[in-house]
Amino acid sequence: MTYSAYFDCQTGISGDMILGACVDAGAPSSAIKAEIKNLKLNNCSLSVTRVIKKGISASKVEVHIHEHHHHHGHSHSHSKYIEIDRFIKNSALRSSLKDRTREIFLEIARAESKVHGESLKQIHFHELGSPDTIVDVVGALVCFEELKIEKIFSSPLNVGGNILIKTAHGLLPNPAPATVEILKGLPIYISEIPFETVTPTGAAILKVMREKNKELIPGSMNMERIGYGAGERELSDSPNLLRVLIGEVAAFVDKEEVVVMESNIDDSSPLVYETLMEKLFKAGALDVALVPIQMKKKRPAVKLEIICEKNISDKLAKIVFEQTSTFGVRMYPVSRIKLEKDLKQISTPYGKIRVKTGRLNGKIMSVSPEYDDCKKLSYKINVPIKTILSAAILPAKKNG
Repeated sequence: MTYSAYFDCQTGISGDMILGACVDAGAPSSAIKAEIKNLKLNNCSLSVTRVIKKGISASKVEVHIHEHHHHHGHSHSHSKYIEIDRFIKNSALRSSLKDRTREIFLEIARAESKVHGESLKQIHFHELGSPDTIVDVVGALVCFEELKIEKIFSSPLNVGGNILIKTAHGLLPNPAPATVEILKGLPIYISEIPFETVTPTGAAILKVMREKNKELIPGSMNMERIGYGAGERELSDSPNLLRVLIGEVAAFVDKEEVVVMESNIDDSSPLVYETLMEKLFKAGALDVALVPIQMKKKRPAVKLEIICEKNISDKLAKIVFEQTSTFGVRMYPVSRIKLEKDLKQISTPYGKIRVKTGRLNGKIMSVSPEYDDCKKLSYKINVPIKTILSAAILPAKKNG
């Protein structure tokens, strides 16, 4: 059985808080320690203690670096990204952990590279190059495997206050530039907490592991475990904790942000619409519709409605202006929820037809035979298209 995890990031997130929350929820620290041995970081150890934060009992996981046990080649402080990547690649970690660890460090490296204008080969990690960052990342991934967590969701991230923070590059606005870069695409908010509450490591682990474009449906988790991971600082009015909720999830949905574009047109020839629609679809529109409406002066008119991804809305607006007589296009962002789509070829008494199925958490919700395939067959064997359509739906449902 596999589970989903929901991280409640009301006071931010960091690598050690993820470890603490997962250990508190039942991940054995012995499994983390065993995997860290495979890294051969001889100057490194892990401790787990129970602490109380504002009356709530939590686990605090700390990584200890013993510099006096230092062995040549294993200090990664101020290391280049490529050295760390090579170190992980050549380590004795099992491959599932190795690939994900490298992916998370690449996420951090890309952010640093963009902020400092250096290539991935040149980029140095400062605080992030130390062994405890590697232990945080590997440890988090071990925890997810131990707890059989397959999908990870999170609340919006509290990034702390609008303050200046000390970094290797001097005082910088919170969140630090590299952290902001990693947080792209994740929901965040600024609060009154006068500290940096999201670390690059915590952000990168979440960014890589979190479900993209999927959201939990409220009330869909059958919660089995809860864990609290303690942060370093004491906050004045709230417990500095990362909470993880783990359980079976009955339903989650694909959710994405798109743009709806609209224009009311009452003075374009009906002849323009076929070409317009072809050009819009060719340019990447997700959907185009023409809705009959009545406008001022009782004129019959058309409402052009386009759904598209945000990054191509300007390009599509240009096509609308070129092809029609409209003076303006309205645009507004909307969320859309999608079924998971699957296209398979199935056999029917009339021949082979491609059928699209829409699933929600594995269950078939919708079946739609490809119209062009049915049309071709209808002409070829002279059978009504409605007969072929219905013949395709039944086996598709059975196969599903």
